[in-house]
Amino acid sequence: MTARTATGASVALVLFAPAVLASDRGTLYETLTGEEKHAVLAVAAKEAGGVEVLSGKDEWTLFAPTDAAFKKLGEADIVRIAESKEAVKRLFRSHLVKGRHTAADLKKLSGQSLTAADGTQLKVDARADGLYVGGAKVASELPCRNGVMHVLDAVLPLPK
Repeated sequence: MTARTATGASVALVLFAPAVLASDRGTLYETLTGEEKHAVLAVAAKEAGGVEVLSGKDEWTLFAPTDAAFKKLGEADIVRIAESKEAVKRLFRSHLVKGRHTAADLKKLSGQSLTAADGTQLKVDARADGLYVGGAKVASELPCRNGVMHVLDAVLPLPK
């Protein structure tokens, strides 16, 4: 096979390869735990009893702050959350919304609010510099078999 034929075959494979669909991906929990930058939220989900929710068949939207976002919290907040199972549960549930809400869906909801699983209202704001939910910027979107995970640059406001 010549270099030209090999290159042509490679291009053909790329052009005709099926797109990765959400159904081809893992569950929200598999996606969350497969992302190295989400170790803190993965532990919180497990501690809060959220593994079943994120692994189930119901569709959810998970707003997932990175570990770097959690580091921005003050030490007092981190200690307060870590010492209370109820606080961990509230933290996890405040980042979870029932239903599949893609970035395109969220942009259409600009100016409105979503209700998190703990009852917190998360304002959606589509700005010139990006999409914001609850004041945190959405960095990327990861479609999953049972919902969608939006990577955030900040932790959403902590529930009291």
